[in-house]
Amino acid sequence: MKRRFGTLLCAAALLLALAIPANSVSSEPVYLLAVNDRMCDLPNGTLPISNGGVIYVPYTVFDKDSSGVDLGVYYGISQDRGAVLTLYALSGRLTFTINNNTCVDGQGNSLNWPAILRNGIPYVPAAAVCGFFGLNYSFLPTADRGTLIRITNSAATASDSSFLSSVTLHMTTRYNNIIQSRESLPVPASSVSPTPTTAPTTAPGGQDSKEDVRVYLAINASDADSDLTALFPSGVHALFLFTPDSLSAQSAQVRRALALGHSVGLIVDGDLDAALAQLERGNELLTHIARVRTRIVSAPAALTDSLTASGWACWQSNVTGQNAYALLANLELRQVVGRVDLIPNATAVNRIMTRLREDRYTIRQPLETEL
Repeated sequence: MKRRFGTLLCAAALLLALAIPANSVSSEPVYLLAVNDRMCDLPNGTLPISNGGVIYVPYTVFDKDSSGVDLGVYYGISQDRGAVLTLYALSGRLTFTINNNTCVDGQGNSLNWPAILRNGIPYVPAAAVCGFFGLNYSFLPTADRGTLIRITNSAATASDSSFLSSVTLHMTTRYNNIIQSRESLPVPASSVSPTPTTAPTTAPGGQDSKEDVRVYLAINASDADSDLTALFPSGVHALFLFTPDSLSAQSAQVRRALALGHSVGLIVDGDLDAALAQLERGNELLTHIARVRTRIVSAPAALTDSLTASGWACWQSNVTGQNAYALLANLELRQVVGRVDLIPNATAVNRIMTRLREDRYTIRQPLETEL
């Protein structure tokens, strides 16, 4: 009887293992929302989403009865011509005809800002709408609590950094609840892949696991002529570096990188005064392009001490090489932290990502607090 019970228990455990998807929905990005100086839990559990690399928020963000904050923007919804959403303020008006994917302003100018429907709720592109109505839009990724989308007007009193510190507990609780709810969702059997019931004690190829070695990835996107975010698998977040002079031409790359949760930093050179001037100009452009500012900088080694003392987080690679083979060879020498400068080449990046996964390095996002 005991033998039969044990057999049944093993069978049940195997069925349970097969019910776990290879790519868990919990690996999808989590976007939380704040309006001015308060976290915002909108009705029906609506949250910001990423659509085509652009962050969208439900229109109820602009409803003071839903968000609890009056941003000075109001709305109206009509079904006369299909679903039509209007957002308006003293400064202007936007009309979204959702079925036609159109958006026009108060003067009838067409704007490439289509709204979308999710579970019957209209969502609008956050950064574009905020910029139109003079609101501030912040994209604030964290290492372990998802990404906070914060929308503010002049009534907000806390800076982004101090606000993040004040809502750590709320974000952690909300993030964990979302992850748990996603993991409890049923998964179609067709998406199931058998997985080992026990984890191997060594990485593939017989090499020791590098789980204790933290790896940070950066890529110079200043001269990119394609979408570099496509080089990174889901869940891997890198640092996208730009020279201030390249930002205008690479504005789409900046917005897509931020929308997918990557960090953005600035590349500067020259003496300290020149570097500080470049950083100020770079942040002015970032504010215009994506409503964000950065404190991450890649600068000559001679400037890092001075910039660090001024509050900048300096990126300095300690893994170098002219090709993938050299990069991987140097990475083997890292005992605690590897900061890797990647070249914008799909083959090279794919080789490195494959090696990092096989050896189970711990890949961390390059945040200001991590550098």
